[in-house]
Amino acid sequence: MMRSLIPAVLICFAASACSETTQVSDDLQESQTDTANPTGRTERIGANPGERPVRIGEGGPRFDACQAMGRITGLRETELDVLIAPFDTAKRKDGVLAGQLVHICTRSHDQQWLGIVYDDTAAAAEPGAEGSATVGSKDCGVSSPVRSKRNYDGPCKSGWVESTFVKLVAG
Repeated sequence: MMRSLIPAVLICFAASACSETTQVSDDLQESQTDTANPTGRTERIGANPGERPVRIGEGGPRFDACQAMGRITGLRETELDVLIAPFDTAKRKDGVLAGQLVHICTRSHDQQWLGIVYDDTAAAAEPGAEGSATVGSKDCGVSSPVRSKRNYDGPCKSGWVESTFVKLVAG
């Protein structure tokens, strides 16, 4: 008897779910018929992403705080924008020159952005001159392990760059 009752109850629930109607408010209907806004989406207040600090130590306490090095390459300009967050709409924080070496510390979930640490006093190479850039004399503090994951807080600069323009050279 119990087995024959379960399908009947499920059919009743399914029928009642299908019979309900949803009323659309006048404001929503207007936004859906607005030719200037065909998607009906409204812009979020403060849609620009806030700053996302670069995280170090993601490999754990047995690995360097930043586990790879990369060289800025493939630019059409002489400088690559360093952003405050891993988004196209994020504000520009700084720039790194073509040929400059950077520490790669983290990456975005979609692998499109790299969180880097770099010495802003580093000598940049001529575009196309592989191996002539130096990291600089400043120790950025990311070439040895840290106890736990944390936000990078200096002494070098940090930010987010498009991964397309960073060629892996070590790590």
